[in-house]
Amino acid sequence: MTRTPHPSSDSREPMSSQQKAVLAVLLVPTFASLLSVSSVNVLLAVIQDTLNASASDLQWVIAAYSLVFGVLLVAAGRAGDVLGRARVFVVGLALFGLGSLGCALSGSIVALNLSRVVMGAGAGLFNPQVTGMIQRVFPGPMRGRAFGWFGAVVGVSVALGPLMSGVLLQLLGDDVGWRASFAVNTPIAAAGVLAALKVL
Repeated sequence: MTRTPHPSSDSREPMSSQQKAVLAVLLVPTFASLLSVSSVNVLLAVIQDTLNASASDLQWVIAAYSLVFGVLLVAAGRAGDVLGRARVFVVGLALFGLGSLGCALSGSIVALNLSRVVMGAGAGLFNPQVTGMIQRVFPGPMRGRAFGWFGAVVGVSVALGPLMSGVLLQLLGDDVGWRASFAVNTPIAAAGVLAALKVL
């Protein structure tokens, strides 16, 4: 007589407080980095007026971040294998925060685009470490739940980006609003670096 196997206890095992802390440290910066992909679309017209930017300059505001982000993903994943995922995560997150601050303080379109490159480099460095550390820290079915949270963060962040920028423009005005849309990443990155040094 064939017996139906019971689900393993691991599938019902709750995450420990340490695992929850690790997941939060990984997912909050991921949220910020993907928010920065879509949030800038709402800001382009205001940036054009404020910094006297051309149409091609505005294209680079979008492309500088996305291109560097995408190009670095594979190499950064390998760097995490060799140098340690936590170390590369912290370095990337620090670069992302500095680039965001540079964007907020930019007085010219050239400075803004260079800061977007720094942002993209930081995001490209730390994002591959997120999935790698989820694989390492969460065993078995628990890993599926962690990746479920990761997928939810990806979807929500891309959707909320334009909304966040629009609200900041409405509340703070054009010049301060677009700068604040970048500046919000800096305290998130700083807190993330401190938390990563403690938790990871």
